[in-house]
Amino acid sequence: MAHAPEQVPPAPVSPRDASDRTLGLINIWQVLRKLCWEVELLRAIPEQIPLGARPRDILHVQDTRLYAAINAASTNIALVDWLYHSIRDDRDLIERAKVVLAGIQTDSDMNFMRSLREISTIVNACHQICNANKHFHLRRPQQDFKIMVGEIVLEQADGSAQLATVAHVVQNGVGQDGRGSVDSMLADSARWWEDVLSRIGIPGRDLHFSTFHV
Repeated sequence: MAHAPEQVPPAPVSPRDASDRTLGLINIWQVLRKLCWEVELLRAIPEQIPLGARPRDILHVQDTRLYAAINAASTNIALVDWLYHSIRDDRDLIERAKVVLAGIQTDSDMNFMRSLREISTIVNACHQICNANKHFHLRRPQQDFKIMVGEIVLEQADGSAQLATVAHVVQNGVGQDGRGSVDSMLADSARWWEDVLSRIGIPGRDLHFSTFHV
């Protein structure tokens, strides 16, 4: 009687460096530079358009501001993973990270993200934005958090009107620190990351970031 060949389970795949497919990003400072570029792009998009103007261009201002904000939030979350892997094999960097980010957990990438969300309201807000855009249904949504998006009509002195799209973070129970403009939050995030990386002492700033000012 013939026997079926024994099925050998596939060997586990170990995580590997992804720098061969990041379009040239090899250092966390370059990722921060990307965030700065996205913040500058957000600033460059007009905040208002004439009421009733609905150009068919895909770069219509109302959509573009929101898309740019989502992209910047996504880069913030990428920076969390890059930071974890930038320090995980260097005991000195880990110890400095624990001083700069009091309460940070470095035993795994998941705990690193979880604890950093508790430390930084900005990181948590960006996580909420990215998670909601990635998953239509959230299994365990943070109940006290939401992003409010609305349109404001601004009447001008000449009788015309401008239409502006605004997005605000609202996190109940956190006070003023849990409320504010999404645009301002993202601009603050670039400065926050530069301060954190500089204080931890992540190498490569002068090579990849010397011409940029947050």
